[in-house]
Amino acid sequence: MNQPTHIIDPDGEVIIILRNADSPFAQALEDTMTGVTLSESAHCVQSPAGGVDPSPEVFEPPQPPSRRLNGKAKSKKNMRAIRAPPKVASFPEPAAFPEPAAFSEQAPVEDPAAEEAASEPATFSEQAPLEDPVAEEPASEPAAFPESPLIENPAPEHHFAEQPAVEEPAAEEEICEPVDENCFYIQVSAKHLIFASPVFKRILTGGWKESISYLQKGSVEITADSWDIEAFLVVLHAIHGKYKDIPRKLTLEVFAKVAVIADYYECKESLYLITDIWLNNLEEGIPTTYSRGLILWLWVSWFFQFPSQFEESTSTVISCSENVITGWELPISDKVIGLINKSREEAINNVFLLLHATREALLSRSRGCNFECSSIMYGALTMQMESIHLLSSTPETPFPSWNYNDLRQKVLSFQSPQWCNSAYSYSTYRHPHGCPDSSFASIFANLDACAQGLDLNSLDPF
Repeated sequence: MNQPTHIIDPDGEVIIILRNADSPFAQALEDTMTGVTLSESAHCVQSPAGGVDPSPEVFEPPQPPSRRLNGKAKSKKNMRAIRAPPKVASFPEPAAFPEPAAFSEQAPVEDPAAEEAASEPATFSEQAPLEDPVAEEPASEPAAFPESPLIENPAPEHHFAEQPAVEEPAAEEEICEPVDENCFYIQVSAKHLIFASPVFKRILTGGWKESISYLQKGSVEITADSWDIEAFLVVLHAIHGKYKDIPRKLTLEVFAKVAVIADYYECKESLYLITDIWLNNLEEGIPTTYSRGLILWLWVSWFFQFPSQFEESTSTVISCSENVITGWELPISDKVIGLINKSREEAINNVFLLLHATREALLSRSRGCNFECSSIMYGALTMQMESIHLLSSTPETPFPSWNYNDLRQKVLSFQSPQWCNSAYSYSTYRHPHGCPDSSFASIFANLDACAQGLDLNSLDPF
């Protein structure tokens, strides 16, 4: 097996090969490319059947998918490995070719002796170089390099038949699998993995290639991909019960990454003794605006079952999101995401319904202490609803570009008209009208400061 870069158990039978470590994590849906399918062949520079022109105008190796998807630059060493032209099969030794003098003696065709000597090799000299069928074969790589003197004086046909195929495994491997700097080898115990994780148990005992190798040899290498190395080591130390090697303080980012890895390997129970310590030592509070950090809090509080943090984070998400809420590529339950979106739409729609119901009540004079009060407030409300485009066009679900907090602030900022009671219109001292229905701040005082969050205890455990 490969030499480990990290040792969890020095007597461990398993080497976990972590590739593409520290890949992008929790990306917003609008920041990721969609609809692009990349096959494994996109990583490789394949040789065309008719050879490769190494000139920059023709030979441009495909760009690695990771660079196209997330803009993460590759190292210069890796790029050199990708841009290197394919190796061609080695040519025969110069001694295998006829001496230059032998070619020069073929020039006088009138000489019968020369014609007889020229007829001994294959009829290669009788064919035009561009129409040579041997040169069109994939094995005749010399055609791809016109500057080589071997093209001017090609070898006889039987020499080309003895050359190896162009598809040299070593060249393919060097081009298709460049050196990955973010690759780690972690030595762990098979028994601990099997006991703590059903996923590792299936890998090591479920009849897969890795399990057969483990049963036959007593050791095996298995692969993992894209995990953050710090978070992955935290999970592996917890699986092995080595809590003294686990930090007591994590950032929200690492906390969320640990949760994703534990969710994938189904080993959350191994982390129960440490999660409360991480939560209490977490310096990053729940944001009050919609952001990536808020979604990380939503994920952590859902996965580790923190009721108060879950209710607060979902309340902020519902109140501040301006569009359909997604999981940002985190494994948040579809049921939770669905309930959050439903609650957001209901909160916004309830404000719309309240505005229209109040307007209708003023129109029917069921609100307002008298005719002047109802008519003045009806006109003021109609004008200000039109100012935020709630009369000429009716918003429809899922209410894009609307969020509950902004809508509430606009409604509470409606300007209330002021007038004096008619009984005192001719008096020197006038009393302003002050019934509860003459103030928008009073009418809409029951609007909640934030939408109600979800109750974790009322949701089915996953």
